[in-house]
Amino acid sequence: MSKLKRVVLGFSGGVDSVAAAVLLERNGFEVVPVVLDLGGADTPFLLERAGKMAARLGIELIVEPAAEVFTKEVIDDLAFAYSHAQTPNPCIRCNALVKFARLAAAADRLQIENLATGHYFRRFVDVSRDVSNGTSGDSEVTYHKAFDQRKDQSYFLLSVPEIVLRRTIFPLGEIDKPEALRLAAEAGYELENYRESQELCFLNGEKYQEYLIRQGVIGGRGEIVYSQGLVLGEHRGLQNYTVGQRRGMGIAHPEPLYVIKLDYQNNRLLVGEREEVYGTRLQVEKINWLVAPPSQPLKIKCQIRYRHQPAPATLTPLDDNQVEIAFASPQFAITPGQGAAFYSDDRLLGGGIII
Repeated sequence: MSKLKRVVLGFSGGVDSVAAAVLLERNGFEVVPVVLDLGGADTPFLLERAGKMAARLGIELIVEPAAEVFTKEVIDDLAFAYSHAQTPNPCIRCNALVKFARLAAAADRLQIENLATGHYFRRFVDVSRDVSNGTSGDSEVTYHKAFDQRKDQSYFLLSVPEIVLRRTIFPLGEIDKPEALRLAAEAGYELENYRESQELCFLNGEKYQEYLIRQGVIGGRGEIVYSQGLVLGEHRGLQNYTVGQRRGMGIAHPEPLYVIKLDYQNNRLLVGEREEVYGTRLQVEKINWLVAPPSQPLKIKCQIRYRHQPAPATLTPLDDNQVEIAFASPQFAITPGQGAAFYSDDRLLGGGIII
């Protein structure tokens, strides 16, 4: 019997990672499940769940320490960003600098080339195209939104280096969530009390603002200023607000007011009417390209938060690995700290962080 090809699978023991393990084994892989120990309060539960499901699948679980890097790259960065009046997306940073980085490190240590995760995302390998003009035999690899558009997670992977994505298999890219649930149930996952997680992994039931306070993010009170210059009240610290927010400001006005800017320099919360929250231009830094970086303006679609529908825009390269995005029509709540993903149709070209 020929030896099975091995693959390191990011394995939490949840529905998606279990379904991914099943599909990989069906496709002839020997699955090496790796669970990341991020050191949070729910770590004992997560490790127990991963171990239980690995045992049911008949595969031996490896625990990869990741608490130190998670704290440094995600938690500390999150606290810094909020204390400087930005609204980051910690999942983007965690995927790039923790999850995929630690999985790749584990695979290298085990001398395994392929990685896999349970993300809803697609990687296409075109062996018929030689990107080096026939001299090296390299295949072209492209990255795309998932078949299940409702579960697509390409936005969260915009900062993962191409050299890592190139070696990663995404078994769930071509199926929908009901199919993943079915596969997990057949493998022994107990669906009776299953529900989709609606919070960040490190919160463990804690409110977001309570968590930030515990991390030392305690901004001072300051003025809430109407866009026309009138002081309307006092905010509770800029870390409690984000661009586009409507509720929770504790002010009265004839028309609904929205946060339009967090003025970090003057510790002011600027508010205005809904139309004032729309914008057409933004700058993006720390670009991670999954294609050759363009040297000229490029027509794209740009997504500026997870639930935002990618919108037509022109991308113009700037110096210092930055780009300017000009939308064809105004977009709601362009927010510093959030990710900006660049697409051509459903193909992910790369992305970066809004400044």
